[in-house]
Amino acid sequence: MRRLLVAAVVLAGVTATASSAATRHVTKGPLTGTWKGVLTDGTRTEHITFTVNAGQNAGTWTVSATCHGALTLDSISDGYHHYRRHNPAGSVCTGGGGGNDVDCLKRVGANVYDSVTPRANGWWRAGTLHRVSAT
Repeated sequence: MRRLLVAAVVLAGVTATASSAATRHVTKGPLTGTWKGVLTDGTRTEHITFTVNAGQNAGTWTVSATCHGALTLDSISDGYHHYRRHNPAGSVCTGGGGGNDVDCLKRVGANVYDSVTPRANGWWRAGTLHRVSAT
């Protein structure tokens, strides 16, 4: 019983150390560059590409040739950069995705996690984006 207790304490210490190291690594690195991935709510998907500028305060987003636009930084909280999507005149997005949605981006290791806060009548979705190129 004593050996089991010692093993449990050692394992808990190793787990806490690994968890602490992983937490520190989560928010490392800038969002600067081009990122691509798939966002989903479990039933619908959105293939998206983001390009974030060097100042991390603006960029662009593209879902398709007709659904794209600019990004502007609204705020930063809890390690997330909150970017608002804007559609230019003539941009048409089907399926509820598009302008005025807010993409909440956070570095997770070498990737970026995106959780979308939709505008009215939009749809929530999230996913992991992978770096396509550094800017």
